[in-house]
Amino acid sequence: MGLVDLRDGTFRSYVTGVAAAPQVRFNDRWLVADWRHIRVDAAPGTEPGRLPRSPAELVAVVGDQLLIGNPTFVLPGTKPALTALSLTTGETGTVLANSYGGMVPTPDGGALATAGPSSFDWNVHRITPTADGSTATTKVARVPADRVPVEGLAMAGGELFLDGRQGNGHRISGFALNAAGAPVGPQTGRSPILADATCLPGDTACPQLEALGDGHVAHLFTDSSGREYVIRTGLGLDTASLQSVPVGDSRGRIAGGTGRYVLYNGGTPGVQKIVDFPRGATTGKVPLSRNRTAAALWGQVLWTPGSTKGSITGRDLKTGRTTATVVTGARCTPADIQAVDSRLYWSCGALGPAGVYDRAAKRNIPVPAGSAPARLGDGFLVRENRTTHELLLTDVHTGTAKTGVLAVLPTTDQNTGGSNGRWAVDRFGGPIAYLGYDGKVWIVPSRVPASPLAQLEAQVYSPSAITRSAPWAPVWQLSKPSSWTLTLATPSGTVRRTLTGTSTGAAVHPAWDGRTDSGGAAATGRYTWKLTARPRDGQGRNLTLTGTITLG
Repeated sequence: MGLVDLRDGTFRSYVTGVAAAPQVRFNDRWLVADWRHIRVDAAPGTEPGRLPRSPAELVAVVGDQLLIGNPTFVLPGTKPALTALSLTTGETGTVLANSYGGMVPTPDGGALATAGPSSFDWNVHRITPTADGSTATTKVARVPADRVPVEGLAMAGGELFLDGRQGNGHRISGFALNAAGAPVGPQTGRSPILADATCLPGDTACPQLEALGDGHVAHLFTDSSGREYVIRTGLGLDTASLQSVPVGDSRGRIAGGTGRYVLYNGGTPGVQKIVDFPRGATTGKVPLSRNRTAAALWGQVLWTPGSTKGSITGRDLKTGRTTATVVTGARCTPADIQAVDSRLYWSCGALGPAGVYDRAAKRNIPVPAGSAPARLGDGFLVRENRTTHELLLTDVHTGTAKTGVLAVLPTTDQNTGGSNGRWAVDRFGGPIAYLGYDGKVWIVPSRVPASPLAQLEAQVYSPSAITRSAPWAPVWQLSKPSSWTLTLATPSGTVRRTLTGTSTGAAVHPAWDGRTDSGGAAATGRYTWKLTARPRDGQGRNLTLTGTITLG
């Protein structure tokens, strides 16, 4: 392998014994061929130096830097980058993070490459040599964002989740939303590439998603044998972040869920299961299987029809005890039940009445009924008018029902499978999202005051040991997003450690490595913890929770 002098046509050999189809890049200083490098002005017979091979492509030689990119294998959770290897010192560095796709050398001894943190900030960059032999980069052209059709929507805890096709499967991505419901930051991947989900015949709003309020999303998958699984994802791009539970059925639906619990209605008549994904577990389990009825999950309470018509009973999933029974006054067994905070939505079906029962005020509020999908939010109800294609919001927070038009949906019926898919409600004190005519996702505030911050469920435990790799990691599932402070103190009240953070969705996920604020190891024994959570929307009082753990 060598170079031809275009002035007189002479050829000079630089590297011998190369592969049949070697990667070759050069500039006016260096020739790199088959992962060997040599100065262009080196004396004849000089032995080329050897470079460490990698499963990547040689992009260009710029100055004294060999640019390497487009690896054929990328570790899960990482993004490919354009890196530079110094041909003089052997040091490596990153030229462009998140760079893949177009990478080419240019005749002036530089290179062009595409890169950016997201499809909304993707550019062509020019890489040029500097006087000291390194490189400089400049944005020279904006690349329009790719548009992937949205096949499913979900919202919870100030997060918007989108499901779109990617490769041979689909992927869930997300946007963080501020307290007003506007996206903040780039769109981020929230799952690995997923196999196609379970879809019912004629269900164009598929895959169905259920955002759980703790950063996770649940959906269904059916394997080649017809066995159905509840899948929980949302916190990672690698497959290790997936959790699944076989439910042994097919053609089922996810009827609801909060945090660790998912409510599954099997396709076989009469089957209903609670799927539990406990803290720290690598998979889930089914602690409760029952006859299928209308049901709702909120926190650790399962709401189902009571023993008399018009009644609804709450059951604590941890203790199995009845927590409350409410009487709606309806002369039917509810065909649909939904729960958010202190309110229960009930419906007698297409031809019967419907209402929202406020457990705090102990009163029932009649709301419009019908066969169209409905979704309960925090102080309001959203339903779809199948005739006019209007999305209607009924405000019930004052004790009376007031209904108005929220949006007009595309005329094609996109929600045949249920209330999720083409529109979604953030039950954790947030807004409403829907897919509009232009393929864009629109976010609309409810303009209904959110309920005070409350605890829905908690997983607090006493660790036998704490290390940096195995910290104490309790979970508090709250009713809406918050910022929080957690203190750990001795029985005498001396604070040993203070942790702060913001919720993941509406869940608090701290991690204590067993160190004190001064960096020393905390002694074994009993500690008092105090969690103070401040509502992100500024509505209502702070929430304070206390308890004890024993270390060791």
